[in-house]
Amino acid sequence: MSIKKKINIYYSVDELSHYMYFLLKYIDKNLKKFKQINFKVISTEILNKKSYKEKNKFFNNLIWIDPKKKYNWSDLNLETPDIFFQSGWSKKSFNHLSKLTKQKNKNSKIVLLSDNSYQRRRIKQILGRIYFKIFLKKKFDFVWVPGLSGKKLMMKFGFDKKNIFTKLYCSLSDIYKNKIKIKKRKKQFLFVGQFIKRKNVNKLIDSFKSLNLDEKEWKLLLVGRGDLDLKKNNTNNIEIIDHLTPLKLSKLYNESLFFILPSLRDHWGLVVHEASLCGCFLLLSKNVGSVKEFANKKNSIIFNPNSKSDLQRGFIRAINLSNKQLFIANKESVKLASFYNYRNSFKEFAKIINKVTKVNIY
Repeated sequence: MSIKKKINIYYSVDELSHYMYFLLKYIDKNLKKFKQINFKVISTEILNKKSYKEKNKFFNNLIWIDPKKKYNWSDLNLETPDIFFQSGWSKKSFNHLSKLTKQKNKNSKIVLLSDNSYQRRRIKQILGRIYFKIFLKKKFDFVWVPGLSGKKLMMKFGFDKKNIFTKLYCSLSDIYKNKIKIKKRKKQFLFVGQFIKRKNVNKLIDSFKSLNLDEKEWKLLLVGRGDLDLKKNNTNNIEIIDHLTPLKLSKLYNESLFFILPSLRDHWGLVVHEASLCGCFLLLSKNVGSVKEFANKKNSIIFNPNSKSDLQRGFIRAINLSNKQLFIANKESVKLASFYNYRNSFKEFAKIINKVTKVNIY
């Protein structure tokens, strides 16, 4: 469908990650055939730009701002957008740009990007819902979330389900792939994430230690960085590994039978998608936001992260799985993970654009 008038679409993102960068690059590439669409990405200066080795047109056109400053669109050499994708609601710069957009063009639409997940009994979230409905909801027309848990939360926040879109996140599927057969994998549990209290890593270590497993046969690997000092736990069957590049991490996923994430809270947990793409059996806290997308009875064990005994039972059940069960789980993990990719994320993006402009870009 030809587009008669220019359409300005701007996408803001806080602390641009590599996986989001490559998704936005994919979106930009697919919009190139629509000459009248002006797509721009705005990100905060918090990012260390040197971490990106790429030098291409898309990268050079990224707009970097200070999240604490207020900007006019003219300050960024941009016109008022027709559609503004706003990253969260806590950054002064993004909030101000959103406010200006509505003031200058009442027909402009604001799309909230949210990765929060539904937590039924958490008081902070219950109060947040009330505050959002009273003070913030009227600012946003649509919302884009990672998955079902985020969709449920946004319905609680007052959005109609027809205005909520999913598949906001996906991992680097060209890097994270199922490469090693189950029978050739090591008997090890792999954790990937921040070493912080919310990730529940101390309880994970204590539970694993209490099993008194054969040190030559079973291992727990913890990959990441954070406030907690875990180096004292380095033993023959517990290994602490610093942050790894995606290629090295993919190799580690493929070497491991099991991936474990015991978080007390995890809004989405992109590492679950990475591990699933690599065919790992999953041991997940029930509070991980992506449980419903990537886990079922065939490929996972779900446990209560507040219960050490429940976590221990999870370990024991995993250890006693047969080769046949692990083989089935491997195929199931890859199958479930395959639905989350750049193409399907772009389809959701396209649905939003179509809903606002009646222009079909997919």
